[in-house]
Amino acid sequence: MDTCNRRMPKFIGAFFDALYQNPIMMLAMMAGVAAIAGSWWYKLGKKPELR
Repeated sequence: MDTCNRRMPKFIGAFFDALYQNPIMMLAMMAGVAAIAGSWWYKLGKKPELR
């Protein structure tokens, strides 16, 4: 798979190429992003009441 854009740095193209060739790595990366977003959302909702 070639890079999507010629102006894109080669390491970004290589990163996406590695993700597409290794679906387990893509799944692990998506799980990590979801865990980080979930923990951020959990902390955001746990603010104490100001009364």
